[in-house]
Amino acid sequence: MIPPTDPMLFQAFLWLPASPTNTTTVLWRKPWYTERQEVIMINRILRDDPAKGLTALKEPMTFKDIKNAWLDPSMWGLYLIGLVAYIPATPVQAYLTLTLRRLGFTTFNANMLTVPSAVLQIITMLTLAFSSDYFKERAFHCIFGELWIMPLLITLLTLPDGGREWSRFSVITLISGYPYFHPIVSSWISENTFDVKKRAISAATYNVIVQIGSLAGSQIYRAYDAPYYKRGNTVCVSICAFSLVVFLVHRQVLVLLNKRKARVWDAMSNEERLAYQSDAAAREQDGNKRLDFRFVY
Repeated sequence: MIPPTDPMLFQAFLWLPASPTNTTTVLWRKPWYTERQEVIMINRILRDDPAKGLTALKEPMTFKDIKNAWLDPSMWGLYLIGLVAYIPATPVQAYLTLTLRRLGFTTFNANMLTVPSAVLQIITMLTLAFSSDYFKERAFHCIFGELWIMPLLITLLTLPDGGREWSRFSVITLISGYPYFHPIVSSWISENTFDVKKRAISAATYNVIVQIGSLAGSQIYRAYDAPYYKRGNTVCVSICAFSLVVFLVHRQVLVLLNKRKARVWDAMSNEERLAYQSDAAAREQDGNKRLDFRFVY
């Protein structure tokens, strides 16, 4: 049997355009935009991110590009964040309905009781993302998400066994509805990579690592530890504390990298700075290592 997504994939391959200026496809022969609209669109894209004009549209990635992305010290902390930062809430969210069933709720009630946490996470995630964008700050906003989870996990550990189902449900709901900062970290990677190819490789690497962390998180709760998962929650608290350290260390690394660049940049004359910024070939080659580029943290 052919999966229903296969025809959609084939249709998308024939229909989706290659670029804003090349929108004619096999299924759509008429251009999407007028020439004036294309000019306006390209100018807005390049004004938002000039680095997008440094890479040709169909320029292939090489092993050197992959190596540069993987060996960039400004990305290592974000990769480690992707591995560990989401683990503390993963088992609580994954076992939410099962935990509620074991606490005595019916199947229907257990399913309905997952709705508040989903709604809460939508609200907290969007609020945190808007705040991060408004204040142009990343690390402490992500740390807020971890600080939201840690005391709740400790509370879950200290609740006595037996009874208190609604108290336990409230704590589990608050944990599951924590401010999910994955969108912030994804944009953090996008901001700090500078060039398009490194951005694509780093984002893909980060997302793969996040899935590995999710797989690890799903193995924390064990059958012998049910129904209160005391040992599993202890592990989650430990990983949460480690994640806080990773965020702080990574932020400090970016601060030091910026200071190192600033010292060299301040020692240059105005003529040297102008010549440095006028070298387009070096600009593409250096990427986020450039002296006039500052990491966001």
